[in-house]
Amino acid sequence: MAVNRFLFVGLFLLYNWSLLGQTPEEQKITISFDNEPLQEALLRLNDLSDQQLSYNPQILPTGIVLNQSFRSESPKSIIEEILGDAYELKSIGNYLIIQKAPPPKKEKVTFQLSGGVKDASTGEELEDVSIYEVNSLRSTLSDEKGEFNLLAETDVSAAIFVISKKFYEDTIIQASQLKTLQGPIVLKKEKESRPGKSIRERVRTFSTGLSKFFTSDKVRKNAQNVNLTDTRMFQISFIPSLGTNRKMSSQIKNNYSLNLIAGYSYGVGAAELGGVYNISREEVRGVQIGGFGNTVGGEVHGLQMGGFINTTKDYVKGAQIAGFINVASDSVNGFQMGGFTNLTKEMKGVQIAGFNNHTSSTAGFQLSGFINTTKEMDGFQLAGFINTAKEVRGLQLSVVNLADTVVTGTPFGLVNIVKKGGFISPAIESDDVVPYRVSFRSGLNKFYSVLSVGFQPGDHWTYGAGFGSRWFPKKNKLFINPEIRWFNVAEDKIKENENNYLVRLNLNLGYQIFKHLSVTSGPSLNYYFTNHLDESGNPIIDIAGNTILDNSTSKFRHQLWIGYTVGIGF
Repeated sequence: MAVNRFLFVGLFLLYNWSLLGQTPEEQKITISFDNEPLQEALLRLNDLSDQQLSYNPQILPTGIVLNQSFRSESPKSIIEEILGDAYELKSIGNYLIIQKAPPPKKEKVTFQLSGGVKDASTGEELEDVSIYEVNSLRSTLSDEKGEFNLLAETDVSAAIFVISKKFYEDTIIQASQLKTLQGPIVLKKEKESRPGKSIRERVRTFSTGLSKFFTSDKVRKNAQNVNLTDTRMFQISFIPSLGTNRKMSSQIKNNYSLNLIAGYSYGVGAAELGGVYNISREEVRGVQIGGFGNTVGGEVHGLQMGGFINTTKDYVKGAQIAGFINVASDSVNGFQMGGFTNLTKEMKGVQIAGFNNHTSSTAGFQLSGFINTTKEMDGFQLAGFINTAKEVRGLQLSVVNLADTVVTGTPFGLVNIVKKGGFISPAIESDDVVPYRVSFRSGLNKFYSVLSVGFQPGDHWTYGAGFGSRWFPKKNKLFINPEIRWFNVAEDKIKENENNYLVRLNLNLGYQIFKHLSVTSGPSLNYYFTNHLDESGNPIIDIAGNTILDNSTSKFRHQLWIGYTVGIGF
């Protein structure tokens, strides 16, 4: 595949953020041993632990009798205190493995495991079973006959091989020398071992085209099969499976990760930088930056930045920034900015897009160049053209605002459509400036917008907009109707450099005859200023009545007078 080359000169160093919730490794137990042999103590400890203990009894010290008590400590720390520095423990998914600690500066030893894998119940040969060595992360898959061969180098005294397949129980084999299995490995179907505990944590796999493009078939099969959730301080990769974590990269959580082209990991603990694309199956904490984009199958806590696209399966707590599109399947709590569009289920904070924002609910600020859509809006919604919401608590500001219900606040635009509790009223009107005018009012009684076009046959015409309110004292049909409206006054054609502006303040009294029929009438205060003057300084479009103010400046004529308005609304 052809890819763009990206040059990076450094990797951000950030402090690792703590995980949410208790993992099996963080389980705390209380236990006491009274003249109890080591083997029996470990069996009892295994019964209390969320992780199953795995060890070779022959490597354990003999003749040890325990007389100790432990209060609110993890199983791992209890075993470490009992066995001392001669042993080390490794957490692999649902297993806690005890092995002898490697001697210092020991040369790496090559181990081999080969054989076959079958179903324990049916005897069927199992294809695509993952076999991997825990320390070196060397791995392979069984072939169509269930057979495999794996070589691994490690500096411990015994290699630990894990055989895993989706929906089957894991099998662990410790090999101290080159080893070919005498018989096939048989795997049992997975089942619940104890109430509320599953032997395998169900992994998340991606079906998106981008994830499939950047990952191999073998890597995705390992992700489905293997219950390994190891954590490593740092990894570097060229592409998934070609890096320090090899084909097991999807099973490793890295605190720091550098992916020259693309990376695939179980999660990120502090910072990840990718030349093109980053893929994390589970949680990302800290900073994740991809030259093209990022895909996360779990949660994001921190900053996720992609040159083109970010997708997150769960929620984002922090900031999600992309040059084109952000997708958060659950929710965003913080800041989401996309050059074109943002998509999320729930938004708490600030959402900014060049074209479109779409959420199921918004609590905060939603800004887009063209359209915002949400079901529940609590805060401020600003769009270049249109806002849509089912339930509004706050302010909608756009050319067009659409809402089912406005609980609190108001829509503010040229056209405001509110299905429940709002009104739409076309009207015909007449006043002292033009005898014929058509208007369109929309919004709420407490605040609405009005658009108007009127004309004086053979002389001039007007167009404009405004805002008003309708007050119904004591909930009767009589209402008070103040309005402020702005008009441009023109002759047959609008000419450049001609400014003829009219501002009208109407104080009408109305009566609602039927639901869709009302009449209004009242006085208006008119203010007219124009630079379209004749040689004597008089307005060429003369619309003023008996003025109460009439003066001129070097460029404009200003006139003020009292007029009237009458109208019928539908």
